[in-house]
Amino acid sequence: MSLASRLTSRSASDSAEQPEAPAEQPEAPAEPPDDENSLTDTALFRLGRVLFGGVLAFNAIDNLRNLEERIGYAEFKDAPEPERTVPAASVGLLLGGLGIVLWKLPAAAALGIAGFLAGTTPVMHDFWNQDGPEEKQQEQIHFLKNTALFGAALAFARVARRST
Repeated sequence: MSLASRLTSRSASDSAEQPEAPAEQPEAPAEPPDDENSLTDTALFRLGRVLFGGVLAFNAIDNLRNLEERIGYAEFKDAPEPERTVPAASVGLLLGGLGIVLWKLPAAAALGIAGFLAGTTPVMHDFWNQDGPEEKQQEQIHFLKNTALFGAALAFARVARRST
């Protein structure tokens, strides 16, 4: 008898002798918490809200305190109507940041922040239009930072819609 036929007959006899074990059932997912707002009630989430919203509110206040300088930079970047858009965008950012910190109208606050970032980032941080390597790198860093903040704003908006 060849080695292959011995192995085949042996594995057939082994399976005949041993009953087939029942298939393991996958473990059931954990039950969702009773309180749908449990995420937003955690200390870690509150800290995240304060850091995210607080930094944006701080930046908005800084924009408003240095309005002429910010308008001048927006003019340099060829932003549309900087005399009107810079103060309006800064107030919107301030309200959005405070809304996230206080968790008041959080979905609207987060979407307002997302709108601010979507509108200003490509105009103010257009790294692809920069000639010098240092300017290009600085604008790219700001562009990527704002892109990450945009993602966080969308995440806050989603959580806010679920919790309110």
